[in-house]
Amino acid sequence: MDRQLDRPIPAKIEQRLMELLKMKEFDMQEVNWCRSTYWARRDDWHLILVSCHNAALARTAAARTVEVRP
Repeated sequence: MDRQLDRPIPAKIEQRLMELLKMKEFDMQEVNWCRSTYWARRDDWHLILVSCHNAALARTAAARTVEVRP
């Protein structure tokens, strides 16, 4: 078996995946696919995860913002 498949993904990436799962940006199938392809495509995955996470945070912040009108 490929050693990279046995190698766990970095804790920071795993944490980001769990945040995206909780925010409903990713489903469990996508999380598992990311885990299985991470080492072969880690540069791509880093950009994808950061982008998705930032978009989810912005959407969450916008939803929490209450517009106050005079």
